[in-house]
Amino acid sequence: MNKESFFGQSRIFQGIVLIVLFGLGLGIRLYDLKDPPLDFHPTRQLRSAIIARGMYYRDLPDGQGWQRERAIDQLEGHELIEPLVFESIVAKTYRVIGSEQLWVARVYASLFWVIGGLALYFLASAMTNPDGGVIAIIYYLFLPFGITASRSFQPDPLMVMGILLSWWALYRWYQKPTWGNTVLAGILAGLTIFIKAVALFSILPALAAFWLVGIGFRKSIKDPQVWVLGGLTVLPAVAYHFYGVYVLGSLASQFEGRFFPEMWRDLGFYINWYELGSGIVGFAPIFIALLGTLLFMSAPLRAFGIALWVGYGLYGMTFSYHITSHSYYHLLLIPVIAISLAPLAAQVFRPLISLRPVILTRIVVTGILLFGILVNLWFVRLTLAREDYKNEPAFWENIGELLGHSQSVIALTQDYGNRLAYYGWTTPRLWLTTGHLNYRELKGRPPIEIQEWFAKKSNNKDYFLITMFNQLEKQPELGEILYDNYEIHAEGEGYIIFNLREPIE
Repeated sequence: MNKESFFGQSRIFQGIVLIVLFGLGLGIRLYDLKDPPLDFHPTRQLRSAIIARGMYYRDLPDGQGWQRERAIDQLEGHELIEPLVFESIVAKTYRVIGSEQLWVARVYASLFWVIGGLALYFLASAMTNPDGGVIAIIYYLFLPFGITASRSFQPDPLMVMGILLSWWALYRWYQKPTWGNTVLAGILAGLTIFIKAVALFSILPALAAFWLVGIGFRKSIKDPQVWVLGGLTVLPAVAYHFYGVYVLGSLASQFEGRFFPEMWRDLGFYINWYELGSGIVGFAPIFIALLGTLLFMSAPLRAFGIALWVGYGLYGMTFSYHITSHSYYHLLLIPVIAISLAPLAAQVFRPLISLRPVILTRIVVTGILLFGILVNLWFVRLTLAREDYKNEPAFWENIGELLGHSQSVIALTQDYGNRLAYYGWTTPRLWLTTGHLNYRELKGRPPIEIQEWFAKKSNNKDYFLITMFNQLEKQPELGEILYDNYEIHAEGEGYIIFNLREPIE
């Protein structure tokens, strides 16, 4: 019991507050559980869904029909990016329950995020007091973007959980450097960076802060625990990337088109970065949290807080294109802001301890916070309810049937063709959108000559599917080639299919 903390004066009061907060945090994430995963970066979510389905069908016995063969083909058609940890968990759960149920991934993602919140609470409370812990998890659990993102089927919710568990374990090791805490911190940090390598921008700066400011450089390099901790942190990811690049060879392509230092000279890059980031996490929280970092009570803790911001900055500079174009690249900022708010919250709530009567003060303060949370959740729920994608699977299933589930298809379609692949069981060759054409130019690729590109891409293809008519309008030369030279196989609301085997006489 912490008598110098408003929420820590009574264990019963503190327990009730935490149960309510985590219950609401998990409940909103499980709302509309079975809606298709098209509300947040569907390309990325459907990629994981295709991989998990392929793993599930691969482990089924032979004789399961053409779907098994197609699911395995689609699984093998996806290049390696990071270890398929989340997808493997979901696929094994499909086996346990006896069928493919995509909502399983949403349950896991939500649980990952909430477990990360528990680690955040214990860490923030230990570094400040329970008041700092409560405010940290309120921001972390109820930020609208965080609610949407933490329901998604991609490695990021699992990675964020791992980052928070790693911070908590590193702090425990710094406070009590036993061999048990050393191994625990090293394993958690190593597994997190293994799951998704970009976690190193959150973990390594935190580790360096405790080493250099908390322990001291000279003492650190002589400490065997430091070497063991560092080795456990980096070796799993190093081994995986060595295997992926030099043994499989498939991981090398993932480093292409990631690093654009020429963007650093452009003021617009920083403006776009700030606009996207502040739109996600909030304008005020960024600056309040930056000030809060300076209020940690000791130099090592201040170094820890500053290091987290430095790590996020290095992360954004390294992935300069994606930090300005992909909202989920800012997920790493949410726990940074949450932990940085804790020392400021600890100071703000301190005067409330002396207010009397105690019970009335608790009711009023908790009621104000709860009212704000519930209003926020009401608007999040409305957004989730409005974004209804239940008709999407039937749309893509119909297109798949019209194409005869043929693999000989070229398409100008959504999400890198993943909607058609997952729901329509048809894997198309992709025609580039204008966004991809611009990305090619940024990478220094030569411009595309449409006629030559069409001849190359459509060779030995039976159909050309269009479901992105806005993109077709932006590429009028493609429209002329299709409408002037090929019969229409089928068309309806939202799609048109050209038969490349039947040119117009």
